[in-house]
Amino acid sequence: MRLSLTGDPSSGANRSNTMDPRVWHRLAVLVLLTCPLVGCDKLTPSSDSQQSATRPSPQELRKISYMSQVTVGPDGQKVFDRLEQAKSCRDLELAMRWNRPPDVASGPFNTKMVYLSSSVPADLAKQSEVFVSGKIKRGQSLSSGSSGWSLKMKDGSEVQVIEPSDYWEKQEQAQQEGGAAAIVKPYTPGRTFCGRGIYQGRIGKSLDGQTVPLVEALFGMDRAK
Repeated sequence: MRLSLTGDPSSGANRSNTMDPRVWHRLAVLVLLTCPLVGCDKLTPSSDSQQSATRPSPQELRKISYMSQVTVGPDGQKVFDRLEQAKSCRDLELAMRWNRPPDVASGPFNTKMVYLSSSVPADLAKQSEVFVSGKIKRGQSLSSGSSGWSLKMKDGSEVQVIEPSDYWEKQEQAQQEGGAAAIVKPYTPGRTFCGRGIYQGRIGKSLDGQTVPLVEALFGMDRAK
């Protein structure tokens, strides 16, 4: 079933049930075991920093030096551990690209992260792990308790994102307990939404009724830019 952000949000078309329940259950268990805190905002980094030729430069890293870092692994590699501290989606992407460079398989699923800011590649496999960023065209809370967005990418294409209620509630709980705010004005058109999730294929529905790519978010945040 496709999610629609048009029409009555209480209708069946607005429910976040695009993924087979058995697949979603396995995914949720894996993520919660490896990332027990806020919607997988603490990411398992690449184990060998020498394998990647695409990590941010020292100059770029200085821009996000305000973000918390911890030392992990036998090689003493530093990683960003509080992604919700990012002041912008660009800063979040830099931290993500350091933790999860696109040319190294790593993380809870031992896959390569695909970074999406323009149209989704036609050959992108379902269940790919992705980082997505785009301008909010429309966002709303769904009857299932999940949240959904229609995002405008840099090239003008549209992507739909759903964050299941479990992850959304964990982020809200962390903020209430004094954590940095990932969720600020999540449904405000023109703001930027960014986050990490699992690509589900072209099973979403755009505001004008067209079929568009859909991402199930494991961690998301909104910022002015």
